[in-house]
Amino acid sequence: MSDSAPATLYSGGEVVTLEAAGPRAAALASVGERIVAVGDAATCRAALHAAGAAEFEHVDLAGRALLPGFIDTHLHPIMLVYFDLNADLRKVRNIAEVQDALRGRAARLPAGEWLVGLQLQDEDLAERRLPTRAELDAACADRPTLVVEHDGHSAAGNSLALAAAGIDAGTADPPAGRIERAADGSPLGPCFEAAAQRLLGAAPSPSLERLREGARTTFARLPECGITSAGVVLQTDAEGPAGAAGSLEAIALQVLLDEVPFSTYAILVGRSVDAAVALRATPLQDPAAGRRVGGFKIFSDGTFGSCTACMHEPFSDRPGERGFLTLDEDEILARMRAAHAAAFQICVHAIGDRAVERCIDLYERLLSESPRRDHRHRIEHASIVAPEQIARLARLGLCVSTQPLFIHSEKEWLHRRLGAARARNVYPLRALLDGGVLVGGASDAPVESLDVLHAIQCCVTREGFEPQQSLTPAEAVRLFTRDAARLHFEEAEKGTLAAGKRADLVVLSANPLAVEPTRIREIRVLRTVTGGRVVYDVGEGPTR
Repeated sequence: MSDSAPATLYSGGEVVTLEAAGPRAAALASVGERIVAVGDAATCRAALHAAGAAEFEHVDLAGRALLPGFIDTHLHPIMLVYFDLNADLRKVRNIAEVQDALRGRAARLPAGEWLVGLQLQDEDLAERRLPTRAELDAACADRPTLVVEHDGHSAAGNSLALAAAGIDAGTADPPAGRIERAADGSPLGPCFEAAAQRLLGAAPSPSLERLREGARTTFARLPECGITSAGVVLQTDAEGPAGAAGSLEAIALQVLLDEVPFSTYAILVGRSVDAAVALRATPLQDPAAGRRVGGFKIFSDGTFGSCTACMHEPFSDRPGERGFLTLDEDEILARMRAAHAAAFQICVHAIGDRAVERCIDLYERLLSESPRRDHRHRIEHASIVAPEQIARLARLGLCVSTQPLFIHSEKEWLHRRLGAARARNVYPLRALLDGGVLVGGASDAPVESLDVLHAIQCCVTREGFEPQQSLTPAEAVRLFTRDAARLHFEEAEKGTLAAGKRADLVVLSANPLAVEPTRIREIRVLRTVTGGRVVYDVGEGPTR
């Protein structure tokens, strides 16, 4: 990584500006953190000299492509570090393999340390369920052990973990949560929504030293994927997917800012808007350094995987369940009002069709009470949207942060869970764009991979899932560049390549707008530049 932002000329390849007036160019020049010219090589050289850059680095793209740096509008940075520090269960296919993976991890842990397994997809298991307390005890009975569903909305603990969380036969289900129980009322091990947060909150947080070491490696993965900016979701109290363990996330990221090689747009989660306002007076709000406090997040329901997404009709494969709202509507509206009054961008998590409809209803009520031009309030995920709701989203000026790789993870079981008719409206990217809704792309990492190019490919191919909702490659790229910048109120600064904008750039081995859609994810990131500073370079490809 370079510590300075030199003057640089890029030429000899395809410069994909994403500017409507000139979508292609032959060269780009930057001085310090800003782009000074985009056009032909002679124009860019003249701009460098006019800016006083008598010496500059010349990068020969050698036929490769230069694009705006990618923007991920929704990820969880501290959880991403935490996940990297624990056992990865993505590849297990039955509970016996879960047990084997946990035993292997336990053998490498210090005595007394909790054993945590993450990224479990119970729909991929032969049993199609989370492991029970007894099954986790059989894998590891001598230390608290828990496993977490990949979406973070459900978890299961062994006897020691449940005891540490104070969950026993006499524990009532928390509001907006559920403890799975045996016939005698004792906890079976799996917990959902608020109950899962309670279980997760009992696990001790890693030491600052271990967190910093992990952050250095984890955060470097973003520029490796071409990401130069991220909407970072941070808890301010115990409310949120990490439970009580996440209450220090906003403080932790401030401590770790020296390890963050990308710009941040903070989206704060918690009961109190006042706590979010207070963070505007911290290093998280430093526009000159590429850091802004912008969003306030509210959870309204759960997920498809945990069957806690709030639906109008029951899930097709679980006819007794239709999910639920995790907060009552009055509380959601009260938080919306407070965040709106404090000039935050409101970001409401809504996945089920009933949750999406209720959120639109509440936004409509809020904006009729207190109109604001260009508010860009948004729905996180909007995973299933009835066609008649899309026009309402557009009319109210509401936006969507979408996670295309949810399609990759869920496509094998979504039809079974939702039925053919509802599945047609799942991750309805085509319908949203055609309806005039601003949509920005995201990973929700660590829930999904940071691989933006895979996500772009998934927008185009849908991996065969409901292909009528596919986007063109240009539209898919815009989700992670131009449209994502607009979602964060940063279109004047980033998202396209134009003189005066930040030199947030990514050099790719090929142009994603030109290759076969099924090969987009094969494209390699060769160099990533944030504010003119090289933060990732493979040391090959572009020549100097």
